[in-house]
Amino acid sequence: PRVSPPADSFQVKETWMGNHVFLCNGKIMLGSDAPLFYVTNALLILGMLIHFGIILPHLIQYDPRYYDENRSDDGSSAAENATSSVIQHWTTHKFTIFISIIASILSLISLWKCAIIDPGIIPPNPSPVRPPVPMQPPTATNSTEPPRPVLIGGPLGYRYCTTCNIHRPPRSKHCNSCNVCVSKFDHHCPWVGNCIGE
Repeated sequence: PRVSPPADSFQVKETWMGNHVFLCNGKIMLGSDAPLFYVTNALLILGMLIHFGIILPHLIQYDPRYYDENRSDDGSSAAENATSSVIQHWTTHKFTIFISIIASILSLISLWKCAIIDPGIIPPNPSPVRPPVPMQPPTATNSTEPPRPVLIGGPLGYRYCTTCNIHRPPRSKHCNSCNVCVSKFDHHCPWVGNCIGE
């Protein structure tokens, strides 16, 4: 059998041990639930289309500035509609529409920011050999003290992850969906498609 020559270079996504989805030739990394993240985007955009395409035009149609104040569709007088006209005026005010546009844009930016920013992934060790116990760095007050191993186990100690082959620090957990250890792991959000951590 013919053996191919070793590659001069490779991308990190080619050796990545997690279940992440890479876009733009490895420049953007999404979590393991990328298809559900696309559904979240679609639902958000659908809500925006309904708001801007149906609700706002409907409110503008009944704006008191666009019909006679002495008459309404149901025959009631202007005095009866005084309170509702003030409310309807603010629902179709330019400031309200401007805030709707800004809120829609910010919600999409926030969603993508949560999805593509690193949640604190601790790089896995691909070596089959178990790594040694990490050493505590010397403190600033006593820098001459020799380094000693970190505390293993317990609520404040390091724990060994057999999947990632690392000793992960306290408050770190292994995410079964993404298949990586995450520092200060809180939960895996399927709507964002990524872990919520550090």
